[in-house]
Amino acid sequence: MTYQIVPESAPFTTEQRAWLNGFLAGVLGVIDQQSAQGESAAVLAAAASLLSSPLGAGMPDGQESDESFPWHDPALSITERMTLAEGMPKEKRLMAAMAQLNCGSCGYLCRTYSAAIASGSEKNLTLCSPGGSETAKALRSLVKESSSQTKPSVNGESKSSEGAPKTESAKGTRDNPVDAKLIASDKLNAAGSAKDTRHVAIDLDGTGLSYRVGDALGVWPTNCTELVSNVLKAAKIDASDSELFEAKCLRTITPELIAVSVDTVRSRHKQNGAVALDAEIVAQLQEFSESDSQYEWDVLEFLEAFPSIGLTANQLAGSLNDQPPRLYSIASSQSLYPKQVHLTVGRVENKLRERNRKGVASTMLSDRLLPGSSLRVFIHPSHGFTIPTDSNAPMIMVGPGTGIAPFIAFLQQREADQAKGRNWLFFGDQKSSTDFLYQEQLEAWQANGLLTHLDLAFSRDTSNKVYVQHRMKERGAKLFEWLEAGAYLFVCGDATKMAVDVDKAIREVIAEHGKMSLAEAKEHLKEMADVKRYVRDVY
Repeated sequence: MTYQIVPESAPFTTEQRAWLNGFLAGVLGVIDQQSAQGESAAVLAAAASLLSSPLGAGMPDGQESDESFPWHDPALSITERMTLAEGMPKEKRLMAAMAQLNCGSCGYLCRTYSAAIASGSEKNLTLCSPGGSETAKALRSLVKESSSQTKPSVNGESKSSEGAPKTESAKGTRDNPVDAKLIASDKLNAAGSAKDTRHVAIDLDGTGLSYRVGDALGVWPTNCTELVSNVLKAAKIDASDSELFEAKCLRTITPELIAVSVDTVRSRHKQNGAVALDAEIVAQLQEFSESDSQYEWDVLEFLEAFPSIGLTANQLAGSLNDQPPRLYSIASSQSLYPKQVHLTVGRVENKLRERNRKGVASTMLSDRLLPGSSLRVFIHPSHGFTIPTDSNAPMIMVGPGTGIAPFIAFLQQREADQAKGRNWLFFGDQKSSTDFLYQEQLEAWQANGLLTHLDLAFSRDTSNKVYVQHRMKERGAKLFEWLEAGAYLFVCGDATKMAVDVDKAIREVIAEHGKMSLAEAKEHLKEMADVKRYVRDVY
């Protein structure tokens, strides 16, 4: 059986892609280790090499250690990362501009996304959603520096290498999603909460999808009908063309959109003779293309600012990127729910520049889809973020907010396996009265002994805000004792603040209770990460 893990758009030859698919299949446990012989054993050995290097040092394109990527740390600011990459080849500077999470949201890892951009096979520079406008701006600046940059296409095509043979991807992958049905989207927060967190259940019956705890579910979202309607109105396009925009990314202004707008106005200018207004619009568009607004505005704002462009529906749709999928940590074990997959989804809506902005996927799952509605999904395999193969090994899990999702799955799997290993969960949110997600289940696990320890941090319950990292330091002696006893440490949630603070707290705990310097504690934690005893799923 052939496993399709590496995206078709990744910058590899057919032979390299085949090698990598086998390589990563070993990492993901797709190959049965009990029957691994011959070539399979070699793949598993290579996979073990990859596990010690999250950047894929074992790939056939060369052997590079983590030291080759000193910026590969999500705790660093983009300015710090770009400084560390100064003077390096373009591909490495492109990588330094990314969020350094290897989250897979873009369909690549940070390293392979940069390689795809550098090779020209990937034209979309806005796929790094955690990096946001900062990353997009830096990538466009770096690409612009290159003398080999070609003029942006006005048809919006970006993913495929010219002349590359197209092969069908395996069913249930990013490039070949399946249709599943929504079972329910139930609110987890109590009345009075400032949040809207959903437990989303999706029916997998008939899809053929299978997953492991620690995997993510990819969801291809569609746009809010109100937003599409407003975009069409601003562009003076008939509402009958709304289908063209259901799956287009309306958050990002592409270089192609600016280019086709300039071309359209210039064409009208030539046909109608010297029209001062058209010349002024072209100048404004060119000025806009050099400003930071192109990274901050969305398509609706752009169209409202330039109402006289006159794009056709096909021109506008063709100049936009396709909506990227959203990845959600799976909050269920297939051992317990063989025909379902569960998610923990925080509904996103905020006000920016006097307009409400809705998270495309989160509001689709919470507001727009009714039970029985179809949605396109795929499995995004984790790379080492899963329960230990040794069922006796202790687990420490840190998952505030929606970061608790994979640990619900971990504990369900441990219970199904009747694992003897001890389990410790650190969970936090805003208020204990309204935001204690999965409270009944967690307390039941604590009562039956599956959860050895449950430490809670509710930041709005006291005048001094308490977070999970504070609880970890309070329990430092016991935490260090577990780590020394071989415990696996898992962290899931926000990368920009929580994961950084938790990492710092762990190092301080190791330093204090292990009688080490902070530098020694950092090295100790790195050694744990190298053998996959310290694993993070942050976004």
